[in-house]
Amino acid sequence: MRNALWCFVCGPQNPLGLRLIFHFRGEEVCTEFVPGPHHVGYDGVVHGGILAAVLDDAMANLFFLRGEEALTTKMEVRFRREGRPGEPLLITAREAGRRGQFAMARASAVNSRGEVIAEAEGTFLCRSSGAPSES
Repeated sequence: MRNALWCFVCGPQNPLGLRLIFHFRGEEVCTEFVPGPHHVGYDGVVHGGILAAVLDDAMANLFFLRGEEALTTKMEVRFRREGRPGEPLLITAREAGRRGQFAMARASAVNSRGEVIAEAEGTFLCRSSGAPSES
């Protein structure tokens, strides 16, 4: 399987990346993301593209951590509230079904008050290739 060492969201070797670490919690994959002031669009509001990238990577990691390379084929994001720099977000993703090589997943970003900031649904082309070498 190709490695993801330079992935913008989870790659440990990307000096400009977020370097998020995903892990399983039951059937879900999760991580914490604390956006900084350099992750904004409008002043004081986390850029939607950053949130979309994090949700996309959470869904892809559901499969990657099980030894499957997952390529996003479709994704829809709903932004529910403004994310704020410095506000910790719990990112979770879970599988929502399979059809052949295609897997569906859902992800969310929730703040410390339990408010959903953003939600995503995605479809991924999955290729099994054994255990992941490095994330």
